[in-house]
Order: sequence, then C-alpha cells, then structure tokens
Amino acid sequence: MIPQFVKLLAYFCCFILTGKLVAQQPQVSRIITVRDGLPQSYVSGILQDQYGFLWISTLNGFSRYDGRGFKHYWHNSGDTTGMSSNIILHIMDVGNDQLLLCYMDGKLDIFNTESEKIIHLGNKLPFDRLKSESGFFKSLVTNNKGLCWMIASDGGINQIDIYHNNIEHFTASQLELKEPVSGLAFQKEQLFILTQTLLSTRKKITGAAQTSYYPFSIVKASNFKSGNFYSPWIRENGELIISDANGIIIWNPASHTFKQLSLPRKTGSAKLIAHSNDTGNYFFEYNGGVYIIRPDDSIVPLLPATESVKGSPTSMYIDRSGVLWVGTNGYGLRQYNLMKFGMPGYTNQHSFVMDVLSHYGLAPQYATQTFLRNSVPFANRTATRKEMVWIADVHHQTPDPQLVLFANKMLSVKTFLRDDAAGKSETHSVKFISYDQNGLLWGIDQLAHLLQFNTDKLTFTVYPKINLEPVNEINGLVPGGENIFYISNPNDLVKFDASTGVTESLTTSLPSKDLLTISNDPDDKEVLWIGTLSDGLIRFNKSTRKTQVYSIATGLPNNTIYSIIPVSDHELWCSSNKGIFAFNKKTADIRSFTSRDGLIDDEFNRYYYMMLPDTSLAFGGPMGYTLFKPGALQVDEFDPTIALTDISVSNLPQLPGSLARLKELRLTHNQNFITAEFAAMQFDVPDKIRYRYQLTGFDKNWVMTGNENKASYTSLPPGDYTLLLNASNTSGKWSSHVRSIHIIIAPPFWKTWWFYLITGITLCVLIYLFLHARIRRIKKAHARQLQFEREAGELHAMALRAQMNPHFIFNCLNSIKALIQEKQDTKAIKYLTTFVSLIRKQLNNTNNQVKLTDELQTCRLYLELEAMRFDERINFHFDIAEDELVKQVMVPPLIVQPVIENAIIHGLLPREEGGWIDIKVHSKNNQVICEIKDNGIGRAAAAKLKEKSSLLHQSKGIHLLEERINLHGLINQKFNSLETTDLYHSNGQPAGTRVIIKFNTNYD
Repeated sequence: MIPQFVKLLAYFCCFILTGKLVAQQPQVSRIITVRDGLPQSYVSGILQDQYGFLWISTLNGFSRYDGRGFKHYWHNSGDTTGMSSNIILHIMDVGNDQLLLCYMDGKLDIFNTESEKIIHLGNKLPFDRLKSESGFFKSLVTNNKGLCWMIASDGGINQIDIYHNNIEHFTASQLELKEPVSGLAFQKEQLFILTQTLLSTRKKITGAAQTSYYPFSIVKASNFKSGNFYSPWIRENGELIISDANGIIIWNPASHTFKQLSLPRKTGSAKLIAHSNDTGNYFFEYNGGVYIIRPDDSIVPLLPATESVKGSPTSMYIDRSGVLWVGTNGYGLRQYNLMKFGMPGYTNQHSFVMDVLSHYGLAPQYATQTFLRNSVPFANRTATRKEMVWIADVHHQTPDPQLVLFANKMLSVKTFLRDDAAGKSETHSVKFISYDQNGLLWGIDQLAHLLQFNTDKLTFTVYPKINLEPVNEINGLVPGGENIFYISNPNDLVKFDASTGVTESLTTSLPSKDLLTISNDPDDKEVLWIGTLSDGLIRFNKSTRKTQVYSIATGLPNNTIYSIIPVSDHELWCSSNKGIFAFNKKTADIRSFTSRDGLIDDEFNRYYYMMLPDTSLAFGGPMGYTLFKPGALQVDEFDPTIALTDISVSNLPQLPGSLARLKELRLTHNQNFITAEFAAMQFDVPDKIRYRYQLTGFDKNWVMTGNENKASYTSLPPGDYTLLLNASNTSGKWSSHVRSIHIIIAPPFWKTWWFYLITGITLCVLIYLFLHARIRRIKKAHARQLQFEREAGELHAMALRAQMNPHFIFNCLNSIKALIQEKQDTKAIKYLTTFVSLIRKQLNNTNNQVKLTDELQTCRLYLELEAMRFDERINFHFDIAEDELVKQVMVPPLIVQPVIENAIIHGLLPREEGGWIDIKVHSKNNQVICEIKDNGIGRAAAAKLKEKSSLLHQSKGIHLLEERINLHGLINQKFNSLETTDLYHSNGQPAGTRVIIKFNTNYD
C-alpha cells in the first residue's frame, strides 16, 4: 500500500502548482446510491475489515460491500438477536473482527464481521446517559483492547468497556481539567485529551497526566452543543493536526511550536471528517469538498465542492487499493480513484488517420492537400518506420500508385512509377502496406500482386500474382524472411515465395478461418500472431504449423481481435470489442483498458490502428480513438485479496461457521451440488476485474469466467478436492492471493471401505453358513443313504447267509447220509453229534456279526466233521495269536468256513492221500489277518476237474464269500479284503492254495 501512495504523492507533485490543482485530478468514478443497492443515501460511516470487505452504515441499516453487491443487515422488531436500531450515526473498528455500532437513540452494539452476530451492550443504568450523548459518537477513540472513550455533553468523558458491558462517566473536574473536553485521540497506548487551552496526555483516564498548554487559542464553534468537536490527528512525529472554526492548527507539543493554516468555513461547523493514509497525507472535509494536508503542511484542494457533485461529506475512508470513499448527507457514496487518472479518449472528427495525425501535431493546412481529405474512416493503411509513416488508401486506384508520407509533422503525396515498361496501362489499388526487416516497403494490390516500393527512387516493382482466394480486402501483409511473405484475408492465410512465385495455403493449419489481422513476433522469427473475428488470438509457428489459442477461456477480455501491434517488453497491444489490452507473450498476463478507464467507447474497429514515430500507439473505433505511449501508462500493481462472499450446497441449508474463515467442507454424497461466489477486494473498477477458479482433483486447468464471479459444480463424485478462487486486478494481473477451500465429499455408505469390509465379512459368513448348511444337508442325506445302504447290506447279508447255511447243511447231511449208507453207524453217530453241536451254535448266533474266535470255533467243528467224513484224510491245524485285537474283532458269521470248505472239496479231496489245512490268525497294523493254507491240487488242476465233471451243481461258496466281505466293509465303513494265491513247489508243480482275509479294525 505504501508504494501506491508514494505514487499518489508524486502525481500531486506533477499536477499541483502554487498550491492549486492545475492539471488532471481525481474525478468521481462512481456515485453509489440506493439504486445500486445502498440501503440509504445518508452514509454515516465506512470501514474496511481485515478480509477486504467494506462496511457501510447509514440512517437505514448496515451493509457489507464486496465491490459487486451489498449484503444488508437491518433491525427487525421483535428480533432480540439483531441490530438494536436502523439509524446508525457512527461505526468504529474495535479490533478482533468487531465493529462498534452507534445508534441515534444512544444504544451500542458489537457486530462481529466474521460470525455476523450481534452483542448488545446492555440496558444497564450507566448506558442510559448515552441516550442524550449520541451527537458525540464521532468523537469515539479506542485502544482496540476493549476500551473506548468519547466526549460527554457536560465537557467530561464517557469511558465504555465493551468487553465488560459497562460505561463510566468522568466529569472535567474528576479529570482535573478546568475546561470542557473538546477533543480526544489515542496513539501508542496514550490517551490525548484536548481542551481549548491545553493538551493532557495520560495512559489511564484517571492516571497521572502530562499537561501542555497551547501557545495559541482554539476558536470554539458557536454550535458546540449540537455535536461539533475538535478531534486531532496525531502524526508519527507526534505533531497534532487540530481543526477549529477558523482553520487548521499543526502543533508540536515537544517543541511547543505551531503553524496556523487559515481555512475559514462558510458554515460555522468545526466538526472534522477526515482520514489519513500511510504516507502522511491527511484527507479532510472542508466547505463540502475534500482537501489534503501534505507532510510538508501544504494544503491541497483535492476535490473542491462543485455544483455537479451534490451533498456534503459525512464520512470518509481510503481503502487499501487507493480508493477514497466519501459518504454524503443524502446523496449516496462517492468513489474517487486516487491512483489512476485513466487512459485518454478522444471523439472522432474526421477519418481515423487524420484525427490521430492532427492530434500528434500535423499542421491543419496539410490535411487538405492529399487524398486523405476524402478518405473514408476505414480505408487507410499505414506502415511506420523510424520517423516516417506511409499511408495508403484502398479506394485510390491509379496506374502509378500514390502513397502519403507523414514525416516531421508534415504530409506529402508520393507517386511511384513502374520500373519496367510492361503493364504501364495497369491500374493499382494498394490494399495493404508493410515494412520488411531490411527497411523495404512492400504492398499488395487488388489483383493480389505483390508490390515492392523504392522510397528513394519512387518506383515500384510488380511480382507474380499470389494464388489467393479472390476477396475485396487484404487484412495482413508481413514479411517472413528473404522473399517470403505471409498474406491474409478474412478467409485465407498464405505463404508466398516472391523468388519462385509459389503460393502455399496455411488455412487448414488454423483453428479459425475468420481472420482479421496478422503480425510478426519481433522476438521470435518463427512465430506469427493472428487476430480472429470470434476465436481470439492465435500463436502460429511457421515451421511446425502448430497453433496455440488465447481467448476468453484463457483470460482475454474479448475474442474479437481487430489489431495487433507488437511493442517492447514482450507485449502485444490489441484492440477488441472490449477495449484495448496488452498481452504478455511470456506470462499470458493481460492489462486491459475500457471506457471505465477514460476511453470513449469499448468497441474498436479493424484497420483503426497505427504506430507513430515516437512509438505512441493509436487505436480507434466508431465513437473515437485513443493515443498513448505504452511505457507512460499507469499500471495497477495492487494485489487484491479474494473473499468468499457466498456458498451454497445442496441439501445443506446452512453452512457451519463463518465464510470468512471457512477452510474445509465435509459433505455427504448427496451434498454434491456446490456454488461459490467470490470477489476481489478492489473497488475502483469492479467491471474490469476478471475471475477464475479451479477444483483440483476435478479440473485440469483454471476455469476462466471473465467478470463472472461464480463457480458452480453439479453432481460431483465422492472425493477429496480443493476449490481455488482467484481474481485479477483492474490491469489484468492475477492476484498472488488464492482463496482455497478443502472439500471432502464422502462416498455413500455402500461405497465406503468399512461397508466393503462388512459386506465381505457378511458375504463370507453367509457363504460359510450356506456351505455349512449344504454340507450338513449333504451329510444328512449321505448318512440317510449310508443307513439305507447299511440296512440294505444287512438284508443282503442275511440273504447271503440264508444261501450259505443251506449249502453248508446240505453238504453235512450228504456226509451223514454217506456214513449211514456205508453202515458206519458209530462214525455216523459221532458225526451227527458234532453236526448237532455245530447247528446249535449256528442257531444261537442270530447277530449280523460274531467274534472271530467264535467263527474259528465253528470252523473247528466243521473240520472235525469233514475229517470224520473222509476217514481222517483231512488234517488241520489252528494257530491263533493271543491278541486282544484278534479276540475283539467282529466278523460276519460263516466268513471263514466257506474258504475251508472250498479248500477241502476242490483242493484236498482230489488227492488220493488227502491233505492238510493250516489256519493262522494274527494282527498287524490295526488289521486282523486270517490265513488259510492247504496243500491241495491247486486252482488250475481243480478248474480242469470241474470241466470234466458231469455234476450239475456249481459251487457258489467263494463268490458269496466275496460279496459278504464287501458288504461287511460297506456296512461298517471298513476296508476288508480277500486275497487268493496259488502255491508251487520248487520244480514248478502245484503245492496248494493260500487265502488271506484281512479285517480292518479302523474306519477308512
């Protein structure tokens, strides 16, 4: 802020002579009234808070101003949380984002600018005295720590403690003063109390005082009781500026010296309405106008009262951007730009070129001596080099082209003759002219012939015709190197080689075909700049044919580019339908100027541009033109802060906390429609401020909105974002201040990690329960099936037993029959006795399983029967291990007997001498192994005997045995096996058969 006011002081030094303003001075840039949103036209107070907002009090409410609109606060009857009244006489910044509102009825409120909440300072008895003291509210001073002091009507002081909601009154005698208090000030922890004759300085109102008597007298106003007072401003050097009825007194208490500045008032008021800046300039009201006391004590009539500006100042404030705000007594709020005196604008008188040259210094008599006097406004084309400006008229057609030369502020017509005899009868209308880098002047005629002008010999050379789409106008001709030219018309851009006559169209490489102007880049010979009708500014690389477009979307004030003039400092000056602007090629920054800066109009025209010999630039349009030097223009260097003025979120009626300090928003998935409004805290020309925003995590680049200060997003997906808000100053320079808001949109619960986790766990549990239930069902079904199979197996086993038992009985009975037939009664009786024992044992065994030992006992009885039957031709031996496992194992009944029977019938009986059977039982690895071994003829010989036998009976014993063993294993879930092996002697002769039955005692 300080450098800006240093500039301001420099401007005053330039414009002020002998104490009077004789040159350009600030004018009212705006008068804000009720029509613009001001709540009332009497403005009683103006302040700027730490965030940059202006707070304005009136006699009908209180408002916050952001440069674009007002937010109003009013007293509502019955609302105990709102303002105490609408008639506000004074506002004061008391620190900590708090304003003191002083009402006409003597009430006081504390307004928090951040939370926008009101604290009433109470209706206690001490505050009742303020009902008659409201006329002295403007004398309030504060230490910004909760204490305020104001003059009382009895000449004393009221001390207001805003934090403890209390007020104390001190009379002049209590303050050890012999005169009424007429002024108050506070600086550097010291309270300054003024009377008409002395200054009393103290740290506490009732504390020790340092008294200084004036070496002068203060003239008291006659209407002091109506609220006039003398409040000084204290300079950094300790000097006091005191206003009385006759003028200004500047007094140094330390040196006891003073200076009287006579300013007699037309009215008797001595009330001081003033504001100072940081460079020592003191702005104050005088006779309805605004004056300045400068650091050298000189008085400058900055804004004297005039008939055109109505109303007397009632409040005054200078904001951080250098804008002076003056509130008036019923005529609204005046705005003065102290830093910018605008850009010159002039109305059209003749054609553009004639007006510019006349303004530049062309003598009037020369204007009527050339064809320029008859030129229409848009018909002239110019080319400038050093001290010369060549001018052509596109409608002036002759065999020998004529150009006008402007040099040394004079005009002269130059006729050029063709340098060869051919084509003498041809006429030429020069459609465009341009200089190349070697200082040669070139032109192009109506038939698209390139013309080279020799300005020394006044001759011209015609080159082959350029293959250019036939049009009535050429809007660009720029050299691109030795014999290379780039020519444009509204529909085409071509490259022409004058040495070969070859024309190459470049239009297909461009993003737009509505061309208005072209210009070389003086810093990069490979770059051509192209202005378009509606697509902005194009940067075209001549070698690569690549383009880059700059438009409103990237920050340009307008997409219509009528003209381009390159200047130093990497800037291009362009005219448009939104004023003129400077474009920085390196940074893409914009400095924009419009009618708000003094231009006659915002709309400019094509062909209304030229550079003058002193590097001044001229641009024109339908209403007028401007002429300026780019380096002499004021540049707005103010760096505005960005304030969030409003934000709305779907399904969120009220945001938590205040907007001023809003840093983060945590939203739900259905709160994803967000609209934010923001403003740059620069108030001189709000229409020139440009805005942009970006939502990181969503936008890849800045979103340019021009002067629109709103960012909107709809249907944002859940995520983590940061909303960035930024604005430019009035010159187009982007502020370094970026307002950021962290936005977190939570996903719906069904898209959260914990939901996924719970869902996964639940799914796993459900799958487990399903599988568990399924397995249980399968097991139950399997168990039922096993039970069914077991029952079926048992039935089948019983059926097999039913087959086995008759077979065995049949064989035994046959043996007894044979004994009886052979008259062997004794053997028959013994046999029968043993048979009865065996049958009894079998009848007693009704279970499906018996112990193996019982089964072996049955086999022993059977062998005894068979040995008796065959006259002791059969010998047998049992070898049973004394093993608990052998004793406990359960087997199907008659499971071993069929093997023994088979060994006897098919193995031993075919032998004449008989044979032996060896039964061995033992356990191994949870198995009980029963081995039956005989020395019979073997299975091969037995099979041959069967083939020769004529017996009809076919033995089924072994087959039934195998089925029973398998059924036993199935029913009891055990693996049992039967294995038969043929035995041989060492010479290969059969030696018998071995059968091994294994009973598994474990489940498989």
